[in-house]
Amino acid sequence: MSAFTDLLNSRPVICDGAVGTELYSRMRTTDHCLDHLNLTQPEVVRSVHRDYVGAGAQIIEANTFGANRIRLSGYGLGHAVRDIVVAGVRLAKEEAAGKALVAGSIGPTGKILEPYGALSVQEARDAFAEQAEALKDGGADVIFVETMADLNEATAAVEAARATELPVVAQMSFAQEGHTMMGVDPAAAVRAFEELGADAVGANCGTGFHDMLEVVSQMVKVSRLPVIAQPNAGFPQLIEGRMVYRSSPAYLSDYAKQFADLGVAIIGGCCGTTPEHIRAIAEALRG
Repeated sequence: MSAFTDLLNSRPVICDGAVGTELYSRMRTTDHCLDHLNLTQPEVVRSVHRDYVGAGAQIIEANTFGANRIRLSGYGLGHAVRDIVVAGVRLAKEEAAGKALVAGSIGPTGKILEPYGALSVQEARDAFAEQAEALKDGGADVIFVETMADLNEATAAVEAARATELPVVAQMSFAQEGHTMMGVDPAAAVRAFEELGADAVGANCGTGFHDMLEVVSQMVKVSRLPVIAQPNAGFPQLIEGRMVYRSSPAYLSDYAKQFADLGVAIIGGCCGTTPEHIRAIAEALRG
């Protein structure tokens, strides 16, 4: 039994919140490749993980969301996948210090796959395989495939992650209409991920708590696997040139209880959520 499977026996499990928006906030600039900070600004990355562990997260995600060859090539860093990924997992493991599991994060390539775009499924799969192997070598306990809109791309990522023999959590990002930007509905995503052998399924990012509640309620009804929910802190608003997520920790904690009542197994946050949001979730659920 893996440590991840064992942890699921005491659900709901509390995951961390956003890594990317927290790093943006702490760096106070967007002029960085966030994944590269694992090598150039490790103490900033450490501080995010440390605060989430302190807030009560039982799973924290390594800063590896965009660390695939295709995405990193846009920064001239396509050659540095392994160094960035291994460093990201190591930083998270050291801050977790046995108090939390570490999930290696795999996000989309940022490119549109064939037949609508130029990127082939095989190219995506190769890039994800390189990233997944580095996550395993770094010591990740589980791999989170997340923020996917295209089922073909999600499939390539899950297949690559499954090849490592680590547990795999597969998540897609749903629009307000209840399907992904590429037209995938919650039930179709669950069926696909179950057939691929994922260990848990769910949704992250999206348009906020209310819409996420509807999506995961559909997933819970049809899934034989544990379901995960990691909503954004509401829908972002542009205020004085900055994207601001205005939903409070208390507001998210109320929704977290509704997720738990539905039977959602893993509850955390995505864009705009902070350690204070996760602390509020932890207090609400454990209370």
